[in-house]
Amino acid sequence: MRPVRTRFMLAALAGALLLLCCSPAPAQAGSSALRSLRGGTLACRTELSLGFLYGAGSRPGALGAAVATLRSGPTSATSNPAGLAFLESNALVIDAVPGLGVPLAEFLDAEGRAATAIDDAISDVAADDIALAYPSLDVWAGQQGGVLSGLAAVRIGRVAAAAAFEEPLALDLSFVDTGIEAFAEAVKSEGSGDVDIIARCFLDAAGRISASISRTTLATAAEVAPTIGVGVSVSHYRAEASLAGTVRGDGIVDYGGQEYAFNDPSDPWHNELGADARGAFSGSGIGWTAGASWRPSGWLALDAVCCSAPELRLSGSLTVVENMIPAVSGDGVDVEMIAASQPTFTEETTTVHDGPLGLTLPSYAGAALTTRLGPVLATVEYRAYTSGLAYSHEGRSEGIDLRDGVGLGLDVGGLWAGGGVVRGELRSSDGGQETDDIAIPFVNVGFGVRLGQNINLDTLILAVPVQVLRLSLAYEF
Repeated sequence: MRPVRTRFMLAALAGALLLLCCSPAPAQAGSSALRSLRGGTLACRTELSLGFLYGAGSRPGALGAAVATLRSGPTSATSNPAGLAFLESNALVIDAVPGLGVPLAEFLDAEGRAATAIDDAISDVAADDIALAYPSLDVWAGQQGGVLSGLAAVRIGRVAAAAAFEEPLALDLSFVDTGIEAFAEAVKSEGSGDVDIIARCFLDAAGRISASISRTTLATAAEVAPTIGVGVSVSHYRAEASLAGTVRGDGIVDYGGQEYAFNDPSDPWHNELGADARGAFSGSGIGWTAGASWRPSGWLALDAVCCSAPELRLSGSLTVVENMIPAVSGDGVDVEMIAASQPTFTEETTTVHDGPLGLTLPSYAGAALTTRLGPVLATVEYRAYTSGLAYSHEGRSEGIDLRDGVGLGLDVGGLWAGGGVVRGELRSSDGGQETDDIAIPFVNVGFGVRLGQNINLDTLILAVPVQVLRLSLAYEF
């Protein structure tokens, strides 16, 4: 939850931190303290799609994209291409998802987490008797709707080939924070006496972060023996990410009994308070997957796969423009730098971050044993991961490092269910390194029906850890 807490902090504390310029507690000269903070209202909307967990089609394995190939058919092209070696007919497949979402307050104590983050952030600058009103939150999370993936697979003799397109990752996070209010006091030495400085600031914030990865895959497979198939695929990844955010402030500073306002055009000095951030990044890379499938009998199959996703480096830049009072620095507030003649004076600084943005996607080696027991098809699967899902930029990185996972899948006629656990670590580094062990549960449930002689309709009705309702239509010819 570190990224979420960081965004809550940036949005809900924008007022306090931007205004700690003229901030904080009359006790002795040079002292300052935040006296009150009203967090306002934060509306946050997140849409997320993690298609790389499942590959094409709506019949994933126990831990996502299927290692086992006995029931995968043409969708093996984006999971374990060895399954194409046993392709029974040519096929076209289209996957689509409806846009769905839920209020996170039903499942997550978002307001409690935001309150904890605010308490931590202001602990060093708040007065002992501070009046705090935490923000009210409206947090919505869901999946992006639309056509997620599609593929075409054909057989020519003992060789099969397929071409697929997917959007393995899509993220859209937006927030609007309104009604932030901060009140602070300070005492400054001036001449032979002290001057009281009182400041009240009102701020609004809004931002949007979006990222997407598209993937185009070419796969081929062949039967090297009647019971053995091997396959390989090559994928081109294209990634884009963008960020846009703004914080706008307004307020009044009382300097020794004389009031001054931010954003006052009648003042001869610059007094605009706020910040803007704009950035865009893009890049591409090549990944590959190789697999093998051995089917010694009609009731037993052994599959293996090695999936190597690229570490994408996205070129671009992030430009941050800040209008801040010079008294504010990374070390805190120096009230002695607040000028008596222009206490609302702000300086504009522009910082350009042009370091590449790195994205790491999961890579793994996996094996699966599938057996048929009457009407039940049962699969046991194991995976060893060499990378997880993470991002890095200018020395800072956050993400999930995956280690290994084990799962079980069951298929009874047109109904199937799978599940398991993947072990890993939540990682965050910014100069140092912090990790937390985690266990990620995987659960998926779905069903399939045959429409006439040539059409199959599969539906994935439950998926954990990512909410999904997914429809796959396959036409065989």
